[in-house]
Amino acid sequence: MGVVVTVMNMKGGVGKTTVTAHLAGVTARYLIKGKERRVLVIDYDPQFNLSQAYLPAKSYFEAETAKKTILSVLIDDDDDLDPYRLQVPGNHEPPKLSSVVTNVFSGTKARLDIVLSTLDLMYAALGQATEDTRPIEERFAKFISECRENYDIIYIDCHPAGSLFTKTSLRNSDHVLIPVVPQRYAVRGIGLMTQFISAKAVGGVPPKAHILFNSAPRSSISREEAEIRADSAYTPLCLTATLKKYKVFAEPEGGRGFVWASGKPYSTEAFRNLLRVAEEFIGRVGA
Repeated sequence: MGVVVTVMNMKGGVGKTTVTAHLAGVTARYLIKGKERRVLVIDYDPQFNLSQAYLPAKSYFEAETAKKTILSVLIDDDDDLDPYRLQVPGNHEPPKLSSVVTNVFSGTKARLDIVLSTLDLMYAALGQATEDTRPIEERFAKFISECRENYDIIYIDCHPAGSLFTKTSLRNSDHVLIPVVPQRYAVRGIGLMTQFISAKAVGGVPPKAHILFNSAPRSSISREEAEIRADSAYTPLCLTATLKKYKVFAEPEGGRGFVWASGKPYSTEAFRNLLRVAEEFIGRVGA
C-alpha cells in the first residue's frame, strides 16, 4: 500500500509547490535508497502551479478540457458551477484513477503521474455548502484508497486556506511535510500547522508531521532555523537535511528547467542537495 504525504503550510511563500515538484520528480526518476518507485502527485490547489510546472500549456489545456483534474474527483458535473454554493454530488463514487491521471514520466518500473488542478477548483474553495459535504469527502477518500493500491508514494500539494481541501487531504494522509523558509514568523506558521493537523485527526491519530527548511542559506544556519530546531516541540520533526537556496529550484515550467536536467550554474550542487533531502525523507516515511 502506498504512503500518502500532504505538503502544506498555513503560511504562504514557503515554496510548497517547488518542494513537491522536485521531491516527487526525483523520487520517481532516481533510485532513492536503491528502489524504483511509482509516484503520484495530486495538485490540490486552485492556483494549479504544480500542474504548470510539470506540463506544457498545450498538454495541460487538453487534459483540462477532457476533465482530467482533481475537480472531477470531488464532483460529478462542473458545467454549472456556482461561486456562492458548493455543489455536492449525489454519486458517492469517484471516477476511476485511470480516467483522471496524466503521465509525466515512465521508466522500466518507475513512473510519475499527476492529477492536475484547475482554476475552477476555486469554486470549491469559495462556495458555501448548503448540504452535507460527506459525499465529497467519501469520493476523495475512495479515490485515495485506489491511489494507494497503484503507487508507492502519493504527494498532495494542498491549498492551505480551503477547509474542504485541508480536511480531506489531512484525513487521508499518513504524513505531512511542512516546508519552512527560515525567517521571521516562520515558527508561527509551524505552530498553526501542527495545531491544525491534530484538529483534523480521525480516530485520534493525526498524520505524522515533518519540517523541511527550504531556501536555507548554503553555508550557514540562520538564527530562525536554529531557534526552531532547539524548540523541544519541533526538534524531532525537523529533517536534518535542508533544501538550500539555489535559483535553479524556482525555474521549472512546462516540464522544463528541473534541476536534474538543468545545465545552469550550481545545478549539480542543487541536485546533490535535493538527493540528500529525498534520501532522508523517504527513509522517514518508509515509502
